Amino acid sequence: MNDVYHKGEKEIQTRVGEDIQANSNGRVITNTIIKGAINFIEKQPMAIVSSVNENEKVWVSLLVGDYGFVTVSAPNSLSFKKDKIYSDSNDVFFENILKNPSVGSLFIELETRRRFRINGNVKEVDNRIDLTVQEAYPNCPKYIQQRVISTPENFDRIEVYKTTGSALTGNLKNWIQGSDTLFVGSQSTNQKMDASHRGGNTGFVEIVDNRTLKIPDYQGNSMYNTLGNFVQNPNAGLLFIDFDNRKTLQLTGKAKIIFEQTTEQDLIKTTGTGRYWLFEVSEWVVTADHHNVNWKLMSYSPFNPQS
Repeated sequence: MNDVYHKGEKEIQTRVGEDIQANSNGRVITNTIIKGAINFIEKQPMAIVSSVNENEKVWVSLLVGDYGFVTVSAPNSLSFKKDKIYSDSNDVFFENILKNPSVGSLFIELETRRRFRINGNVKEVDNRIDLTVQEAYPNCPKYIQQRVISTPENFDRIEVYKTTGSALTGNLKNWIQGSDTLFVGSQSTNQKMDASHRGGNTGFVEIVDNRTLKIPDYQGNSMYNTLGNFVQNPNAGLLFIDFDNRKTLQLTGKAKIIFEQTTEQDLIKTTGTGRYWLFEVSEWVVTADHHNVNWKLMSYSPFNPQS
């Protein structure tokens, strides 16, 4: 891959003075899955995926399945086995990929704080969703809260219950303010999707008003994949997981980056970057009984800012 970054990513890298580091780190981005990641991916019982609907709205989804629901058939492809996915079978992801094949995916093991991102195009073949890899690369373990997943002896499909809306309710605000983890989906102007993780101590996401969230941007890998996408395309999606009650909150809307917030409190909250991004909600979906696994919180990331 000759040039792994698009113009939006390069713009952010240059603005914050991290283009040299970004070029160095970008060598890990390839269009194949490295051998050492194959076993890691295939043993995961969950995957985070981003997709876009016919109205260009970005959504982020959680797929939970029996061990082996993801298989890597070749270094440049993987498959999701639909009959082994036991989370919400009516998730918007399955409808979106019928109209737009571009997806982002994140395989994350909260217990070990390992994660691997794979972006590409999908197509349904028989009872599989096959993904052809365009970008594949590991991420560092920073800001991931350690959780141990407890899976049932036998997975069963469960009947979900959905509620929808636009403005955030009091209960949703409490949920967000009590969260230490979110997942974000974004898209560049060349239609490439991405799915990424954000974490911090409880309350790291601020509620600005009934439609607006404020998320700090910490020091990271200098690639600026998500923020670079925001520069080119503000459409974005968020996913919050209620790890204790088997619920998910999906939000779709638009993102806007804020630079040079340099008060002492802002620098503490952002690990010195002085950067945030605002997320303006246009729609939300809450899915109760989304899955039938549980997570137990073990520890917070030692890299989380201590405000």
